[in-house]
Amino acid sequence: MRNVIKTLPGLMLFLFLVLAPFSAASADARGEWKKDLFPVDQNGKWGFINVKGQFVIKPAFEQVSYFSEGLSAIRLNGKYGYIDTTGTIVIEPQFGYASEFSEGLAWVRGDRSGFIDKTGKIVLSAPHGTYCRRFRDGLAQTVWNDKVGFIDKTGNYVIKPQFDSEWDFAEGLAAVRLDGKWGFIDQTGRFVIQPQYDSASYFSEEIAKVRVGGKPVVFPAGLPVLMVGGKTLFINKAGKRAIQTEYEDAHGFREGLAGAKIGGKWGFINKAGAVVIKPEYDDVSSFFNGMASIVINKKYGYINKAGKVIVKPVYGYGHFFLGELAAVTFHPERGNGAGTGYVNRVGQVVWKPESRVTD
Repeated sequence: MRNVIKTLPGLMLFLFLVLAPFSAASADARGEWKKDLFPVDQNGKWGFINVKGQFVIKPAFEQVSYFSEGLSAIRLNGKYGYIDTTGTIVIEPQFGYASEFSEGLAWVRGDRSGFIDKTGKIVLSAPHGTYCRRFRDGLAQTVWNDKVGFIDKTGNYVIKPQFDSEWDFAEGLAAVRLDGKWGFIDQTGRFVIQPQYDSASYFSEEIAKVRVGGKPVVFPAGLPVLMVGGKTLFINKAGKRAIQTEYEDAHGFREGLAGAKIGGKWGFINKAGAVVIKPEYDDVSSFFNGMASIVINKKYGYINKAGKVIVKPVYGYGHFFLGELAAVTFHPERGNGAGTGYVNRVGQVVWKPESRVTD
């Protein structure tokens, strides 16, 4: 989240339903993180290329999201709808906002707000005045009167709004903040790990990162709280230390490894707490599809799980490897994602911002 403050404005349109409000280093690592189609900007219009950099859907839209469950949310003439992987509009643009599909449903807002199915029909109206996020593990986070809770797929509250902020459920538990402290609840709303931490994230690979000490940077209701300073710990689902070492900062575990800040630099540890990639970077992301971004002198590149630099750090920003490609920023000064291109897993550029559509 630390990086989002500096880098997200230049990628807002490009990743508007994918990352916001989190950065590459700390974004929610769950979900569909392997893609076949990749959004690109062409003279202010958005389309999709394949892994070879060839257009599959030519630029025609004001905004797009990555495909999720076979559909992409798009904006056309100021309204949001959905296209399929051929570029055909399957749900007409009609909404003021549209999220990605998850568990067969997507949250939309407009004349009516609620969850739609893949025909565009509102099949679940959320309680009046609420804002909802995607469904995970059968539950969706809701925000009402600056308090957050969860509804099920009948639209009824399973856990009434009572928390100051929270993460979605993962591996049966959700991190929630109550009276300034974070703990973990089960799907009945019962605390299984009592609120005691200054920040917390979701469980991944049976381990969650938590933070003690530091100063909070508070975001709007429902969003996690960024802590500056303090120490990061790793716990298991019993609330016990999974790793005894305390870290200056860390990311959650993914693909067996976690980024950790040691002595002012970032490297990677395994679940035993052993350093497997030495700390020598200014920042790192989690591993996605065997690759992690690294930062040296404010430039982004990529390493593999052996610690070998595959893509030299020369870019203004580097998103996750979503399968075969990763989005990188060539020209951060352009803003709105217009300076963004793609590199492949051997470091070759497959799309530059200057690329043009050819028939």
